[in-house]
Amino acid sequence: MSRPDAGGQLELGVALPTNRKRLTGRELRDIVGKLEDAGCTALWVNDHLAAFPVGAETYPYSPTGEITWDPKLPQYEALTTCGYLACVNDRMKIGTSVLVLPQRHPVEVSKAAASLADLSEGRFRLGVGAGWSRREMALLGWDPATRGRRMDEELDIIRASWGQGRRATRWEHYDIPDDVIHEPQPSPETSPPILVGGMSEAATQRVLNYGDGWLAVAPGDDPTAVARAGAKLARLRSRCPRPLQGVLKIALSRPGGQNVAHIVEQAAHDGWDEISFEFDEWALDETCSLLSTCRSRGGTAS
Repeated sequence: MSRPDAGGQLELGVALPTNRKRLTGRELRDIVGKLEDAGCTALWVNDHLAAFPVGAETYPYSPTGEITWDPKLPQYEALTTCGYLACVNDRMKIGTSVLVLPQRHPVEVSKAAASLADLSEGRFRLGVGAGWSRREMALLGWDPATRGRRMDEELDIIRASWGQGRRATRWEHYDIPDDVIHEPQPSPETSPPILVGGMSEAATQRVLNYGDGWLAVAPGDDPTAVARAGAKLARLRSRCPRPLQGVLKIALSRPGGQNVAHIVEQAAHDGWDEISFEFDEWALDETCSLLSTCRSRGGTAS
């Protein structure tokens, strides 16, 4: 199904189970190959550097305030995994959905993303978010209370280190010497788009101020949430002086049993560039079947 705003086709993405199960390189390579055969065009990885037991802190996206997954499950480091994915497949896009930016130093992130830009030949996308786990951030040495202001500054620093923005004479939270050399810098052809994740007003304002696009999320069992996200995308694009990419993550308990046809049609109508799927329970065969259904309804495998 074509997107009415640009005449393009919906791309199809999948959040890999790199935070759901222990994997070997061979197993991950096999998963990637089967997803590509089913029509997947984009691979996404999650990001946490530390985990704590259920009940150790409040999870703001759950009605009970508790995390909805087993924290003892393996969580593979996101940027390392993207580097591996760049090697085992040379066609699909790869990206972080999302990298918790305020718990990493911006020079570290800019270097890693620029490296991935070259090594993936322009297929890497840097999805970033403010994060929710205060204990994780504090463990890594960062103040959770300043994460929003620091994230804005980090995005400025990353842009500047890539040669895409001015170098400030002084940063509030980071000490970046004027004579530091940032190399490699991404070329215009391979520069990673910065996709800002989140549904809050602060997140969407950050999209307008700093992003090349928006990484939105909606539960797959709530058609009204998909429609609301589409309406918000339209408002963001109308307010932004530059083109904005739109990636809509559909959160499902497991593949299958959802009104996928409606989701694809709604996303195409609303002008999203891509829909990606993330599952609480990973099932490869069912995921491939879901992708095949989506492709027949308008997704593309190009």
